[in-house]
Amino acid sequence: MKQENNKKLSREWFDIGDNELGFAQAGFEELEAFYPQICFQCQQAVEKYLKGFLVYNKRRFPKIHDLAQLLRLCAKIDKSFLKFLEETDILSQYYLVSRYPLEYPPARKEQAKEALDISTNIINFIREKIT
Repeated sequence: MKQENNKKLSREWFDIGDNELGFAQAGFEELEAFYPQICFQCQQAVEKYLKGFLVYNKRRFPKIHDLAQLLRLCAKIDKSFLKFLEETDILSQYYLVSRYPLEYPPARKEQAKEALDISTNIINFIREKIT
């Protein structure tokens, strides 16, 4: 892939991530409900940003949703990503919560706020790395 193609494709990943995060933020602020879905959207936003960062840096990645594993791939490019390992473990659980309700309790407002804070921090960190 040419760098120009990488930038264009990574921008597409980032745009989707921005939409996911924006939707989660709006839901939290305006609806004060749907907390499991907000947590899921936060997980999805970070997933898109991690994948976008990998594409930006001409790296391939498996078709996975495990944020910690994607973060480790990003850390092969820049070790400072590892400071978010615990946070990505937290967010990764929300991919499962929305799909396996009998195994995981639904997220509450506190978890949604935490997910928003974590995802915003990780996304801002990645934005700084690509500018």
